[in-house]
Amino acid sequence: MFDISKKSAVICLICVICMQIHAQQPPEWTQSAHRESAYPAAEWYTGFAFNNLRAGENVATALSTLQQNALNAMTERIIVTVRSTSELTTTRQQRQSGGSTEEEINRDYRQAVQTATTATTVNTDVRTHYNAATGEIFAFAAVRRSELAAFYRRQLNVDLNRAETAVGVSEHLVEAGRKISAREKVMEARATLADVYSYIDMLAAVSATAADQSDLQLERSGDLLRTVERLLIHLEQSTFVFIECSHEQRGGRNDAFSSDPGIFCDVIAQALTENDCAITESREEADFILTLVTSTTMRSDGVTGQFPVLTYYANVRGTLFNRATNRQTASFTILNDADAYEEGRDPQDAATKAFNLPTLRNKVMESILPRIRN
Repeated sequence: MFDISKKSAVICLICVICMQIHAQQPPEWTQSAHRESAYPAAEWYTGFAFNNLRAGENVATALSTLQQNALNAMTERIIVTVRSTSELTTTRQQRQSGGSTEEEINRDYRQAVQTATTATTVNTDVRTHYNAATGEIFAFAAVRRSELAAFYRRQLNVDLNRAETAVGVSEHLVEAGRKISAREKVMEARATLADVYSYIDMLAAVSATAADQSDLQLERSGDLLRTVERLLIHLEQSTFVFIECSHEQRGGRNDAFSSDPGIFCDVIAQALTENDCAITESREEADFILTLVTSTTMRSDGVTGQFPVLTYYANVRGTLFNRATNRQTASFTILNDADAYEEGRDPQDAATKAFNLPTLRNKVMESILPRIRN
């Protein structure tokens, strides 16, 4: 007669074997048929990756790499959808303002990759599996189209609000006479709009309501873009500076020039132009009045001393007056500065070189440019 205890042991052994066999069975998502039925392409974007664990390879590291491969595969599916969507061409044409079409397409593609990659962190289902018996490793990533559409819709609103805020701030800065800062704000808005159009492309590709123009907010985006471009044209070198220059004599050999050479006035005018300012000849038209008073000082006469070299200092003092606030906003004096002298064949040559020193120009610009910008 069969011993009951032996029978129980056999049953337990069979149960253990069944459990082990079941534990070694890969999950359903590793099968393509299951993925196709459970994650239909009309509703999901998916990415799948498969490999065999190499000898000595760390399981966690291998699964992490494979997981990224699955995410990349899913991202590429999103990108393929975007590239095949007609709205991408439409919005690209709307915002193209220069450059070749090929450059525009490449820029759009790179932006789409970045946007799609960012969105894969939102409500993405990521799974991995390691089959110890076979050494097989699997990774799977999936995200619902509706979740992506909701993400792009939110980001579209956030960026449009951000761009509109920047434009509003720029208008207040213009009223305060801070036109350079205003232009910088408008440039921020323009950069944000690049992201806006990228989200429009993505939303048009993944949303079931892609044909709904109000959902894509094309009119709002287009109006804002036109406003930004108009403001940029208006603010291009719209900060007007009137420069009042004079030269003073210090007496004797200190005076390299008998009259105002106008050298440093031209140097500062050029520097201001390079920093988005416009030089005006009308005090009434100016936003700022810059007063510059130059002079020279002999540093060495070229005759006495151990190393006789003729050198001259270039001196300058001045003020900056803001006509919008009716206040003096900056004053500076650079006299016998160790960074503002040069040698020359004669006094005029040495002083001319000194006034053209980048260090002297930079010292003055550091005193006035922040006040013009802010």
